[in-house]
Amino acid sequence: MRNRVVKGLAALLAMAMLAGCGSNPAPVAENSEGTKEETTGETNEDAVQSGGEKVVTVAAVSAWEALHPFSSNRDDHVAFLYPIYESWVTIKATGEIEPRLFSSWEQSEDGSVLTCKINEDATWSDGEPITAEDIEWTMRTCADPKLDVPAHIMAVWPFVGTDDTGTLIEGEEFGVKALDEKTVQLTYKPAYTSTVLNEFYMLRYTFTLPKHCLENVPVESLLVDPFWENPVTSGAFTLDNIISGERMEYVARDDYYLGRPQMDRLIIRVIPANNILSSMLAGEVDTTIYGSKLSYSDYELAQQEESLVTSEYPGFGNVHLLLNNEHLDQNARLAIDCAVNKESIINDVLYGYGRTAISAIVPENPYRNENVTGNPYDPELAKEYLAKSNLDTSKPLTFIMASTNLLGQTISVLVQQQLAEIGLQINIETFDAATISSMLYSGQYDVALMQSASTPFEPSESNFYFKPVPDNWNRIADASWNELYMKGMEGLTIEDRKPVYDELQERLVAEVPMAFLYHPDMLFVNSKKVNGMPYEDFSLKGWKYETWNVE
Repeated sequence: MRNRVVKGLAALLAMAMLAGCGSNPAPVAENSEGTKEETTGETNEDAVQSGGEKVVTVAAVSAWEALHPFSSNRDDHVAFLYPIYESWVTIKATGEIEPRLFSSWEQSEDGSVLTCKINEDATWSDGEPITAEDIEWTMRTCADPKLDVPAHIMAVWPFVGTDDTGTLIEGEEFGVKALDEKTVQLTYKPAYTSTVLNEFYMLRYTFTLPKHCLENVPVESLLVDPFWENPVTSGAFTLDNIISGERMEYVARDDYYLGRPQMDRLIIRVIPANNILSSMLAGEVDTTIYGSKLSYSDYELAQQEESLVTSEYPGFGNVHLLLNNEHLDQNARLAIDCAVNKESIINDVLYGYGRTAISAIVPENPYRNENVTGNPYDPELAKEYLAKSNLDTSKPLTFIMASTNLLGQTISVLVQQQLAEIGLQINIETFDAATISSMLYSGQYDVALMQSASTPFEPSESNFYFKPVPDNWNRIADASWNELYMKGMEGLTIEDRKPVYDELQERLVAEVPMAFLYHPDMLFVNSKKVNGMPYEDFSLKGWKYETWNVE
């Protein structure tokens, strides 16, 4: 089995004045000192505005990783790619699937085959039509063992003809096939047949690439090809300028098949979270790529500013305590769950902008088990559970979390105080994301503060945590958890699947393999210059820039 780890990502952003397949001007050059210089004249917002263009500036809090879509599906990274790479469909927070590159689709009776029609008007930025051949070539390339990328990035592993790592199996027919110029057939393995919604949701990070530009590039050198420095695009924009690590600038396509955006130029800037509000007040930023990028105190201040508009939406992500089940038995885990005051976290830390969580499934999710209410906040009951556990309470537990998560650090101190009340001591240790991931995979922790994007309609997404050791973070050796998730995915209707997910929620509360804390609300702030943003869908990668109204 090959190692699908991206290597040499740093080299991918060494921008030179080289053109890709198309004729777009090269975005940036690198001078003799290794710093970036813009290759066109005026590139900052003030200069562009003086030229009469409509400019929308969006703030991100961390930079992109590469200009190709194979590096990761980290949310902030993906946000930089969506303006230039078209998604197959858009999924709304309600679970409604809206056409984008795919104009229509049909599912076979057994759920194993999706036959999808490509929008007749969809073209690449160089004028060539987007075809089913592009999709088949893209997905086949993703599954090529010579392309050393993580299997989850473009979600090829559910298709027949691949192994569990998403690698092509020699001699087997591949499950992505062009039937004609505008029709593609997707065939799934039996374990991955499910609802159309779930299958499209698994493919939300999947982008189509232009075969006519890249088919002659050796797969082993594809990731470092000059094409990525100025790619031919399928999305609503073309790439115009880049300042490495600071911003990307895009120009709207007049020929975009879903309708030209009202903005002429989109700028996504990397700005520290604590500087976003001041940038908005200065007129330098119009909105953020996701909700809740401002601190809660800054959001409260923004509500008092007449020049800004604030919006709140029920969130469907979750924040949880990842518990090492190899170190903490069921009674110890129940003790932790009952000792943590979730309402206190929401009211004292989140300014009230959140809801308590008992699983990754939010209250409005159609799979929510209304009979499951979660374990109570009860320190005395927690002490009883702890007394029945085999945990040595004389030794402190190792509690790890991201060093960049300032809100999480406040929460961890509150949790530390609440656990101390029942006789549990914890040592809080902060690390960078890479170190935390390594510690989670190796089991060098007792408790970790984590969060997941989750969804408002699909329970199976969080099954990553419940795959058998050593393929998961949550050190659960019991394979029945993952089997339960996979069983739930087999149903083709909510009625088929709900009994399985009802059982799942009952087990989550009874066994506490991880302790869910809260679902944070999504809080957005924007200038009055823009409106019509589908904020409730942003976390599902539904920016739909062509729908924004820009003054």
